[in-house]
Amino acid sequence: MPTYPRSAVTAKQGINFVRTVVEEAGSLFHKIEQENDLGIDALIELLRHGKPLNHQIAVQIKSGQTYYSSQPGECVFPIADHREYWARHRLPVYRVVYVPTLKTAFWIDIKHYLKRHPDATTVHFRTSEANRFDSSSFARLFIPSIVKETPSLSLEEAFHLARSPKVDELYLAVVVLFRRHPNVPRVWDEFVRCLRERPVEEIPGHLVYYLAHIPGHGDIYYFGEQITPATREYARSLLANLGYSEIVKLLSLIDPENSISRGSIGQSVHAVLSSLPQAPGLLRQVAAATELSLFVRECAALILAIEEGTDAAPVLQEVAASGSWYANELLAHLLEYGHINPY
Repeated sequence: MPTYPRSAVTAKQGINFVRTVVEEAGSLFHKIEQENDLGIDALIELLRHGKPLNHQIAVQIKSGQTYYSSQPGECVFPIADHREYWARHRLPVYRVVYVPTLKTAFWIDIKHYLKRHPDATTVHFRTSEANRFDSSSFARLFIPSIVKETPSLSLEEAFHLARSPKVDELYLAVVVLFRRHPNVPRVWDEFVRCLRERPVEEIPGHLVYYLAHIPGHGDIYYFGEQITPATREYARSLLANLGYSEIVKLLSLIDPENSISRGSIGQSVHAVLSSLPQAPGLLRQVAAATELSLFVRECAALILAIEEGTDAAPVLQEVAASGSWYANELLAHLLEYGHINPY
C-alpha cells in the first residue's frame, strides 16, 4: 500500500502557513508548482487596502524542525546549488522558515546574506521579533521592511525591544523610536542609555546618525516629524553629561574605510562631539591614551584639528610619534594650510 511521506506533510504546512499569512493581510500569494521549482516556491504581490504597492518578492519556504535550533534560537539551511540563481534573480529573494513546534515562521533576505557572506555554503540567521513572519507582524513589520517604510510598533513595544539582547531587535526599536516618536523625552533617555550601557559592538551605527540630528550637520536628511526646540534642548543636556568611555565608544564606531568624511558615521560622530562642551579635554585624553587603538586616537586628533586648527598640532605630533603615518600627513597639511576640512 502506498504511503504519503511525512516530509511532504511538513512541507505543505509551511506553504499553507505562509499563504494564510499573506492572504489574510490582503496580499497575493502565487504558488510555483514543484515541477517548475528552480529554487523559488512562490511569488508574493504586496497590497495594502486592496491597492498594489508595486512590490513583488520571490520566496523559498522551508518547514520543519530540521531547519531550526532552539539554542541559540537560529534557523539553518544549505545554499546548495541555488547561490547563483538567487543572487541573479530579478526580484528580491526571501527565505521563510516555518517552525511547526512554534507555529510561526522567520524570514531572511537571501540576496543580502549572500552578498555579505560570499563564501558561505549554509545560511545561519538568528530568530527574533524583528524577523518573525506571522499574521501579527506581516503588515506591521515585514511589508514596511520591503517598501522602505518605518515599521509600526507601539511606543511601549519599541521601548521593550530597545532593552533586548538581540541586536536586530534593538535596531528595529531605535528606528521606530526615532522616526515615530522623536519628541518623546524618554526616547533620548533610551538612546543615551544604550550608548552608556551597551558594548560598542552592540550599538547600531544609525543611533549615532540620530544623535547627530541634535547638533545637526550638512548631510542630515529630515523627513517625518521634526524635532522641536524643547526636545533638542533636552537631548543636548543629556549629551553634555557624556564621559570618557562614551567618547571612546563613539570614536570606535567610526568606519576605518570612510573615516570622517561626508555621509559617513564619522561625520555624525564629529557633529556630536564638536557640540559637547567637555569634548576638547576628553578628545585630548583619548589621543594620548596609548592603550587605545591607533585609529581611535587618530580620529580624536583629527576632530581636534578640524575644530581648533593649528592649536591641535601638538596632539597630532603625539599621535604621529606613536607610529601613525596618517597623523603625520594630517600634521603636514595642517601646518601648510592652517586648517583641515575632510568634507
